[in-house]
Amino acid sequence: MNLSKSAPSADRVPTGMKLGYSIGDFGANLAFQTTSFYLMFFFTDVFGIAPALAGSIFLYAKLWDAVTDPLMGTIADHTRSRWGKFRPYLLFGALPLGVAVAILFQSPDLSPAMKYWYGLGAFMLFATTITVVNMPYLAMTPSLTLDSHERSVVTGVRVIFGIAGSLAAAGATLPLVGLLGGGNQQAGFAATGILYGVIVALLTLVSFATVRERVFHSDTETAGIKENLKVVGKNRPFMLLTAGVFMHMIGMNIMAVVVNYFFKYNLNAENLIPVAFLCLFVTAAFSIPLFVKISKRTSKKFAYNLGMGIVVAAMGLIFLFGERGPAVTIGLFVLAGVGLSTNWLSPWSMIPDTVEYSEWKTGLRREGILYGIFYFFFKVGTAMAGFLVGTALAMTGYIANVTQTEGALLGIRAVFTLLPMAFLVAGIILIGLFPIDAAMHGRITGEIEARRRA
Repeated sequence: MNLSKSAPSADRVPTGMKLGYSIGDFGANLAFQTTSFYLMFFFTDVFGIAPALAGSIFLYAKLWDAVTDPLMGTIADHTRSRWGKFRPYLLFGALPLGVAVAILFQSPDLSPAMKYWYGLGAFMLFATTITVVNMPYLAMTPSLTLDSHERSVVTGVRVIFGIAGSLAAAGATLPLVGLLGGGNQQAGFAATGILYGVIVALLTLVSFATVRERVFHSDTETAGIKENLKVVGKNRPFMLLTAGVFMHMIGMNIMAVVVNYFFKYNLNAENLIPVAFLCLFVTAAFSIPLFVKISKRTSKKFAYNLGMGIVVAAMGLIFLFGERGPAVTIGLFVLAGVGLSTNWLSPWSMIPDTVEYSEWKTGLRREGILYGIFYFFFKVGTAMAGFLVGTALAMTGYIANVTQTEGALLGIRAVFTLLPMAFLVAGIILIGLFPIDAAMHGRITGEIEARRRA
């Protein structure tokens, strides 16, 4: 049996706390999305790692996440401290995460073999530290308020800050590399990595200082990882949501990784990469209120699938017409951005519903393990994207920093568009099976409240 209690007036989250909590997502997305957008490109075209080897770095680092994410979830579920269950990890993880971000974009003068091992070690360090900080950070949402609408508001504010962090990663990174490196990309990435590391660490500490856990859930039963996984296995909505988001993350991250190669080699417009990213994400940010309304009038899963369907249509048009010029591709990026907004909004508005489902079904909420596993698959989508892109580029005959063959150019275009489309369609099918709608969620929370009063 799970017992929940809240601090006085805990239903409404103060504005300052909403902002303080949400600013942490700016830092998290600045770090996470910089690796999503540019790390593969940095490894192959700046640091000098072969594409297939660079792709394997993403895969091996995320296999490590298969251990650390559920483990971190279990640790957080059983943490008791004067700062709460989740906040301590923001305090003690901020500096290590900042250092890991800085190390990731350095280019030490090493042999080709040692460059590979440096890249693998640096990325595994980053993967570990962002798990220690961001998994508890995300799992904290249900501990801020019991009110479902207020959680949606908190999530919405956090998503806006997260998109702002993604915009900074997308639009500011290459200009900063040029400015801080004086034309030397290795020096520019190194300096930008240090700057981003400082920002990420400071914003994480701001979140720690301004947030309080105000709703406390105490399970009368404790369980290890094996028992927690059994609880997860009984949560069908969680499994469907996680599988669908995993497919979407692979598709979206393949697109994000290959943007750099498509503009550099297919369009000969490398200088327009930040413009393309900004058009994509600015449109996504402004489209969020639209999909909030659609979600309220229909359902969360309908809004999510509509958004991803728009992205699929845009990528198909880019495959057919994108090479006609940068303006055409950027225009279609605006269309894709409309749908992309749901990839930020919908997963994080749907995952709390699965926490309530867990408590309703088993009597145990287990936010930590649920968010830990969900965050693992959210991140491993990035790893699979990097691995698939690296493998595909190697198969097409891609060679960094030279004029590409016709076969390599066709391969880049196909990997940029057709491959993401296949994963996005698979995700749409899975999300379509998600069973929790507003009516079902109301029944679940009503029964939970009745049990608590009994």
